[in-house]
Amino acid sequence: MDISKSIFGRFSCRSYKDKKIKDKYISRILEAGLNAPNSGNLQACKFIVINNNSVKEKITKASLDQRWMMQAPVFVVICSNSTKLKTYYHSKYELYSIQDTSLAAENMMLMAFSFDIKSCFVSAFDDNTIKRILRLPDEVNPYCIITLGYSKEKKTSKRGSLNYFVNFNEY
Repeated sequence: MDISKSIFGRFSCRSYKDKKIKDKYISRILEAGLNAPNSGNLQACKFIVINNNSVKEKITKASLDQRWMMQAPVFVVICSNSTKLKTYYHSKYELYSIQDTSLAAENMMLMAFSFDIKSCFVSAFDDNTIKRILRLPDEVNPYCIITLGYSKEKKTSKRGSLNYFVNFNEY
């Protein structure tokens, strides 16, 4: 698929069909996340695939009880191992964790779109509750959740004009 179709066609989907995603697609989506740029090539990102409804329910509740999430057949929780990043980047590790996990998420969402699988980036959740649910070690922190599935909806949002958002050489 032409990458521009994924970039311009992707949207935050919040309504999913009750249709399973094939394992081969999940694997390719995860590989896309693994191949995202990351700080110092330390590869500190960790992906936790959630397809169990009781775990999805707990994560949904910890995500401000956004009930639409339960429609998605798969969640991917993207985490970062702070130990590796702290060793090299000290006080900047948190910023690099956010950047690394966001880059991985975008790669994953674009790859998903190429398979006609839609997604939504979720960052509103209680970190400590997610850590408890997923039994994350102390040094591993969740930064985002991606919901994945086949959409019941079509893209409706529009972006502003490029002229409004871009300046050259100064603000």
